[in-house]
Amino acid sequence: MEPRNKRARLPSAALDVLGNDLLVRCASYLGADGLAQLGRTSARFGIFHAGQERSLANEAARQQFRESATEDERSRLPKYDDESDVGLLRALEQLRRPLCFHELAGNGFSPQEHPASVTRTIFEGWSTAVSGHVMRGGRHFVEFEIKDDQSSFIHLGVVRPVSLTDGIDLKADWKGDVNPVFASSSYNPSAAGKLTSQRTAKWGDSIVHCCTYFCYSGLCLWTDWDTEDDYSDWQGYEVLIGSGTIGLLLDLDEGTLSLFKNGRSLGEMNEGLGGEFCWFAAAGAPCTISISRGRVPN
Repeated sequence: MEPRNKRARLPSAALDVLGNDLLVRCASYLGADGLAQLGRTSARFGIFHAGQERSLANEAARQQFRESATEDERSRLPKYDDESDVGLLRALEQLRRPLCFHELAGNGFSPQEHPASVTRTIFEGWSTAVSGHVMRGGRHFVEFEIKDDQSSFIHLGVVRPVSLTDGIDLKADWKGDVNPVFASSSYNPSAAGKLTSQRTAKWGDSIVHCCTYFCYSGLCLWTDWDTEDDYSDWQGYEVLIGSGTIGLLLDLDEGTLSLFKNGRSLGEMNEGLGGEFCWFAAAGAPCTISISRGRVPN
């Protein structure tokens, strides 16, 4: 008698009698991670065969994306030339997830009770929280809810999809102040150099690598991580002292970053943005900042 815990295995030849269309339909019930795993463990699904434009795993991902992605989602996810269909499906799944902060850099944040919210507990130095969602095209709107009864020393904006901590030392490179908009060849050359070293072709030609709204002054600051950081006293600027909600609209079709204060449009802060970006928040005083996707106010 065979042991009870011995699993029955489907003979590999059994797959050969099933047509590709049926296999793709079955595989289409898997998500991007499941399809990637399937492609790695099954040659039938993972490699190209004669007469196929793509592997069966990638074909299943392509059909999922084609059938489920809305027009708006397609506009935000232009496919890269070197990107697999499984990779594009994974990007669609990430686009549909709630925003949260994936990387916390600096000494000021207390442990997160929820990944979409950070609390800073000290005054000394700057700390930065970065969302892991990478924006590559189309229009993206975010709302930052701020709870701050004191100074509003807070920057909110976009930054290239870089790591602020991998190979970058808090003391030696950041000098205790982790804020990517302050990185430049003159003010903080060590951190600036390590940020620009992470550049990829997906950044495009834009020299705006970090762009923020500074709540305390209302100014828009931006940097190319090479020369000095620059600022713009844009036409609609207003300060935010204390608690409130700041909305940011990144339009990668037009290359602009616009601001909404407590649901009211203040206009376009900066232009010339292109390539990949992530949302981020930097704080220099005690506060709590939450991040969420939203709809652009009318």
